[in-house]
Amino acid sequence: MKIGIIGAGRMGQALTGLFVEAGHDVVLANSRGPESLAELTARFGEHTSAADVPGAVAGSDLVILATPWGRTAEAVSVVEDWSGVVVVDTTNNRSKPGPDGLIDIGDRVSSEVVAEFVPGARLVKAFNTTPIPFLVKGLGPSAGEDNAVYMAGDDDAAKALVGALIAGIGGEAVDTGDLHTGGWLQGMSGPLAGTLEMITPTDARARLEKALEQVR
Repeated sequence: MKIGIIGAGRMGQALTGLFVEAGHDVVLANSRGPESLAELTARFGEHTSAADVPGAVAGSDLVILATPWGRTAEAVSVVEDWSGVVVVDTTNNRSKPGPDGLIDIGDRVSSEVVAEFVPGARLVKAFNTTPIPFLVKGLGPSAGEDNAVYMAGDDDAAKALVGALIAGIGGEAVDTGDLHTGGWLQGMSGPLAGTLEMITPTDARARLEKALEQVR
């Protein structure tokens, strides 16, 4: 699979490592241009390249948004047409880790806000509920039973593609529902966010069911 990743910070680098290790080709992009990514692409090897943001989107099977919340809208605005592109939103509405970093978006669901930045894209929310070090430790070739990754979205085919991607890096996708409900459950104010460990799919589904009971 060819994967475009917008954002080359901690999340972008973590996912690049996992995807390349699983045999995928990754195209990295950031706000400073492909020249600034030479060191990273050299570190990750021949299956990693760099491009500008439109170049990372073009021809990719899916695109990962791994940008800081405050820079996401600007980062994706340079792409003229997002129609039909499968986009995985890993962002959270915060400026820094911890409760003090929460950015108030009122009663809106963060991924629905992001969906407005990429009109026509087939958006899937994933990789956002577990801190990066735990995510990296729980996935990859040494992944064990604690390998659940929550995801949400409105497009079943897009979720199937993302689910296959997750499986390929040693995880198991747990579908939390559509972008509104599942996106809220996974969001910063939702009951599935901030899990400081990877858990089994069975435990993840139990937590999901308990969370859904609270909102029914």
